[in-house]
Formats: sequence, structure tokens, C-alpha cells
Amino acid sequence: EELPTLADSLGGGIGLDNRLTFSMCRDLLDDVILLSEDEIAAGIRHAYDQEREVVEGAGAVCIAAVLAGKVRASGPIVLILSGRNIDMTLHRKVVCGEAFKESAA
Repeated sequence: EELPTLADSLGGGIGLDNRLTFSMCRDLLDDVILLSEDEIAAGIRHAYDQEREVVEGAGAVCIAAVLAGKVRASGPIVLILSGRNIDMTLHRKVVCGEAFKESAA
């Protein structure tokens, strides 16, 4: 069962019900990184706070993965920000920390 998330568009048809997309991903992806809602929210906040970019959750997962330490680089890296399809009320709540607050470490 797919539940609503900040990065819903990443799940668009990748589940077992979509055999074409699932088999393509299975054959072509090298790795999968799982992020929490809090981590994705941190990526959205970082994009806005540091770069003044409005990005949807799926567009912020690259930032979130780096911030969470789930992607490490030994040199310079490039992160592609893609997608601004986020409800602005939700975006404001995430940026202000009213929704998907980071858990205390």
C-alpha cells in the first residue's frame, strides 16, 4: 500500500502493479536510498533557505540524501533540483517547521 508522502511523484507507477516500470527500474538502478519524511522536509527547507529555490519533495531528495549522510562524495558533486509542483501552503508549513519536523537526534 502506498501512503501519501512529500515525494509522492517518485512512487508514480514504480510499484509491483506497474510491471513495465518496475522491471525497468530493477534492471537499471544501481541502488535505492530510503529517506524519512523528516529528511525530505529538511531537503525542501535547505533548498529554500540556502538557494531560495522552491522544490517539491521529489525534487529535494538529492539534497536530503546528502544532508542525511546517506550519499557521500570524496570530491565536488552536482545535485539536480527538479520539480516545483508543491502546494504552496504545504511548502510554507515545511519551511516554517510546522509540518514534518525533524526528529530530535
